[in-house]
Amino acid sequence: MRALRSCQPRGFTLLETMLALVIIGVGIIAIINAQRSFLVTNQWSTQSSAATYLAAELREMSRNYPRHDRFSGGLYFSTPGNEASLTGWGAEAGETTIADIDDLDDLDGCVFGAATDFPEGFTMTRRFPGPINAFGEIIPQMNWDGSAETVEVDGEVSPVSMRGWTQCVSVEKVNPYDFSDDVDLAEETLVDGVVVRRLDQFPLRVTVTILYQGQWDAENSPAVSVVSWIVPP
Repeated sequence: MRALRSCQPRGFTLLETMLALVIIGVGIIAIINAQRSFLVTNQWSTQSSAATYLAAELREMSRNYPRHDRFSGGLYFSTPGNEASLTGWGAEAGETTIADIDDLDDLDGCVFGAATDFPEGFTMTRRFPGPINAFGEIIPQMNWDGSAETVEVDGEVSPVSMRGWTQCVSVEKVNPYDFSDDVDLAEETLVDGVVVRRLDQFPLRVTVTILYQGQWDAENSPAVSVVSWIVPP
């Protein structure tokens, strides 16, 4: 008689088990990578939105500023013919607080925040607490419940500024026919020896660079946002 086959279930071989583990492992790694990609993309989106907001606040703050100090007469040479005597660019004597900033050239080189690594070519002239909003007020760090984080010093409660963020501002004179061409601060337009464009009548290019340094970052990340606009004479 023909022998009957056993009907007992057959177990997995070692090879089949290893293949199953490989397939499951590849699936888990794919899920982890997808989650990581989502988190990175979400973080970039959040930082990009915050940087755009911070740049827009400075633009709004400076919207009604005159190009140069209206009381000092703008830019001029304190010693006629001596370019080293250029006066009127930057903060005037006694302007030491955010509230004292009242014209566009005051903003050149201003830093609002704690960053120490700046974009190439940027020179800091003054540092203020920051970042700030359109009213010149420090933007506070928000807690998870939507309240502003505060700190008490000598019995006085003050808001904690938005951590990690810095606003850098540069202001430059530009060629009226080519806004990408910077013009020396002391330059005037002469035609046959006659001044046809005074040194305070050039367009200005205002650039706001937003930097971010996380709590565990050794240095600032590359500029999160750079926003520029032209202010005509």
